[in-house]
Amino acid sequence: MKSRVSFSLVGAFILLSGVAHANSLRIWSYDAANADTRHQAGALTFEIDKHLIFTKVLRVLATEGQAKADVTQVDERVLGRGGLTALIGNRALERDLYQIEPRDEGPAMIAALCPKSKRAWLAFGRLRAYHDLRIRVLGDDGAGNGAHLCTTLEYSFHGEWKLPNEARFDTRIVQQPQFPK
Repeated sequence: MKSRVSFSLVGAFILLSGVAHANSLRIWSYDAANADTRHQAGALTFEIDKHLIFTKVLRVLATEGQAKADVTQVDERVLGRGGLTALIGNRALERDLYQIEPRDEGPAMIAALCPKSKRAWLAFGRLRAYHDLRIRVLGDDGAGNGAHLCTTLEYSFHGEWKLPNEARFDTRIVQQPQFPK
């Protein structure tokens, strides 16, 4: 019996140490999958915190421009009565809700994705590398009277940028052209 307990404790320790190493900051880029998405938002890049069990979006960057916005995960109750189900239906897979932060370039991103809104949210399905992505963009009416569906964006996975653990994505590195000498 004692050896089973010891084996279980060792197994738990190995699993927990693997979880600590599985957490990392990642950058995933997506291309617009259709003309509407290309026109409304273009290609997007996401700074994410990838864990063993879940993935959390930290920042949204316009791949072809210099716009970026921080996002914060929020509860769907911020959308008003009925939450996501009332706005996108109960069969939609996009259930991870993030608010676009209204600082820095956030207001410009909100205006581009959901005109006339002062607040906007992005509802994601499960984020996975090498898989396509659908994003439901939700916004308020500008007067704070509840949320509505602004648009649905469709993306195809483009690639992953590998970064060391605990690194922050520095957009200045990307914006500087690098030519061979």
